[in-house]
Amino acid sequence: MTVRSGMPQAVKVALICCSSLLAQEQPLPRGQWGAPLVSVSHADGKWLIAGRKNQVTLDNSDLAMSVQAGPVAWRMGPSTTNDMLVSSKGEEFPLRLADAGKIEITPLDTGARTGVKVRLERFRSKGLLTQGAEIDLALCLTVCLEGKDEELVCEAVAIEREASVKHLDWPKEMGARGVNYTALSHVRGNLLPGDWPQEYHPYRNVPGGQESLIATDTSIIQSNLIECWSMSWWGFQKGESALVLIVETSDDAAYTFSHPAGGPTRIGPRWLASLGKLRYPRSVRLRFFPKGDYVTMCKRYRQYVMDTGQFVSLKEKITREPLVARLIGTPHVRQHALRNYKPDGHRYDPNHPERNYRVTTFDELAQQLREMKARGVERAYVTLAGWPYLGYDRQHPDVLPPAPAAGGWEGLQRWVDTCKELGYLYNLHDQYRDYYVDAPSYDPQFAVHEVDTISPPTAFPGTRFGTWKEGYIPFMDYWDGGKMAYLNARYALEHLVKNYQLMFDRGIHTQGSYLDVFGYVPPTEDFNPEHPLTRADCMKYRAQCFRWARNNLGIVGTEAGADWVVPYVDYSSGANAGRCISAPLYNLVYHDAIMTPEGGTGDYLRCLLNGGYPTVGRNEESMERMRQIAALHERVALLEMTDHEFLDKSFRKERSTFADGTTVTIDRDARTVAIEPPLELSR
Repeated sequence: MTVRSGMPQAVKVALICCSSLLAQEQPLPRGQWGAPLVSVSHADGKWLIAGRKNQVTLDNSDLAMSVQAGPVAWRMGPSTTNDMLVSSKGEEFPLRLADAGKIEITPLDTGARTGVKVRLERFRSKGLLTQGAEIDLALCLTVCLEGKDEELVCEAVAIEREASVKHLDWPKEMGARGVNYTALSHVRGNLLPGDWPQEYHPYRNVPGGQESLIATDTSIIQSNLIECWSMSWWGFQKGESALVLIVETSDDAAYTFSHPAGGPTRIGPRWLASLGKLRYPRSVRLRFFPKGDYVTMCKRYRQYVMDTGQFVSLKEKITREPLVARLIGTPHVRQHALRNYKPDGHRYDPNHPERNYRVTTFDELAQQLREMKARGVERAYVTLAGWPYLGYDRQHPDVLPPAPAAGGWEGLQRWVDTCKELGYLYNLHDQYRDYYVDAPSYDPQFAVHEVDTISPPTAFPGTRFGTWKEGYIPFMDYWDGGKMAYLNARYALEHLVKNYQLMFDRGIHTQGSYLDVFGYVPPTEDFNPEHPLTRADCMKYRAQCFRWARNNLGIVGTEAGADWVVPYVDYSSGANAGRCISAPLYNLVYHDAIMTPEGGTGDYLRCLLNGGYPTVGRNEESMERMRQIAALHERVALLEMTDHEFLDKSFRKERSTFADGTTVTIDRDARTVAIEPPLELSR
């Protein structure tokens, strides 16, 4: 602006001020205020979301998506006839998203993510009674690039009025033809080559001895069921590039999966209803790496769980409960007092009555610990099972008084005193999900109810071991205690407190609790209108049990350790390695957040590779392995596993690396291990 010299001073000042204000009101370039440098355009029936690194294409007609990430194209399938299952006017039927009577696609820019919004409505019923009628349901889907790495965030919201969504498969499965492998985070982690010669299914990674049950198993893939979901992500490597998909809303999630003999693998997110409706927004996040592999995927997920608060390090856990530090390098041992199969239960054998009952008294168990100390086991973490009134897996949640056949209150006290005398840590194996019908407090109103009385039961693990319903309540009979239902999780804590308070009153204070099944089985819904329970509620109430145990007992453990439990527990029992190419994906994320045995003294090579905790050996050879595992655990328990690699084409030689530079190299064929720097073993 030019200011004339003859102009009055006041006018000059006013003009300069106006000029300055006008300049300030001019919009800044997007990059200067942090917005993603992403544009949105539409041409030839396709929408293009174009960033500096990634370009996303969405097809108007079939809603297929593709992503060009550097040199690699990733493609998600088109809309299909079974995209979602809908309930309307008493009928359930599948619908295709692209069959919506009205599809409106518009640009979307939140200022932090940029892309498109897809509004779908005016769907037509496929029900027998209402064929062709318009249903009262709409979907809002968003597809956006976010952040400097241009991660693709896909979010789905169902606007449910009369109709509701039972499940939704979107975004569609990634076409994995041509990929090196799919990284699957079920159990402890697997790599599934794209051309794997056998048919593969994640759910079939069942514990040993349960393989024969697969043929009649009606369980479904779902989040937080350890066989198919230990962490909320999966990924692919294609050439040198990689992709990881993180399920951000994992409480009510699953995935579709297929891998026929020879491939290819197809996997995509599925959103499950929560108490019959989709209810809340569901989202996944996809990160594309021009160069990366399964380690890269694990480290992106590790950063994600750190950012969201799901990662709590062992160092933090030791700060709030110093007893946890004593677990480092300490061998675990499990003792069992009373086995007592319930007559007429599944496990009871009338032809061999000697198999139905076995007792080892608390005093005999205490003597075993003294003998273990004499063998040179200076430290131990002892978990006592089979201590309840009628024995292992009997009458939960009413487990007291301690088994009279094993010595009752006085015997249990002597066992505790022996642990203290020997300097061993000690805790009890406990359980607050199985709800036995002969428990003194059993009342059907507190058992989990399913949605109706007609459809087959869906509660796990009855779906594996055999199940039936009486009215709305699912039952099973497989464990030692016979017929059981499932306790609504909102009542678990009060039973936990009831039991331990009675122990406190008798002068028995354990140093922790192993809360069985919580980290293995998926959260359970309850449709009883008097105490409805969502999966998210179920995990909240289980977490309350973990917190109470930490605050009032000390060390907290659980079974298997699906990663929602990581903030609350210090250790978990083992989980299968998997049945294709086993890789330590879980420990690449969580090694310094939760202690796991990963094979223990039995599969000692796997245990050493993972920096797992030791278990007490049964003979001199296994005792020597125990000492080696313990020494390594002393060194690396609080360290991140920073890398893992396969050293041969047969995947039999592997090396893991920890944050201090320690490397563990195993050769499964030669049954050898090399640890650098070498360990100093004490006898």
